[in-house]
Amino acid sequence: MTPCVPPFWTKMSSLMWCSLFVTLITSRTVSANESSTLDMKVTSCNITGVWRNELGSTLRVKAEGSEVRGVYQTAVESTRGAAGLHRTARIIGIVGNGTQPAISFSVLWEKGSCSAWLGQCFILHDGEQMLKMFWMLRSVADNLADDWGSTRLGDDLFFKT
Repeated sequence: MTPCVPPFWTKMSSLMWCSLFVTLITSRTVSANESSTLDMKVTSCNITGVWRNELGSTLRVKAEGSEVRGVYQTAVESTRGAAGLHRTARIIGIVGNGTQPAISFSVLWEKGSCSAWLGQCFILHDGEQMLKMFWMLRSVADNLADDWGSTRLGDDLFFKT
């Protein structure tokens, strides 16, 4: 039995297979350890997002222009309950311009203490973004005599998650 395929389709089929074969042979393959997308290197800090520090505290922020707003959830407290039941507070702050801008933000804790962070966003050699921050915590003193121990200072490193 002879196939009843018109000569046009036979020639077209051969051209398609030849084209497919040449495409497969000449195409660059991607190994399992390579990305099939373009290498997208971070060139500018993006403050908006979720950040976590070395103690496990979480910073969720959104930057619009020079204004920063969000929520901070602390993993530590100066005294039990000082940050409130859920250990969260709204933040408000400002961020500068540039590829690695300065940033500052403050929170008012449920029990009356307030904290402020001041620092800068850096892009590390691997493209990871880091906030290097200096902080100050002001606890409420019951009286002037107790004022001496009401201010604490420290530093934090936040990494984008």
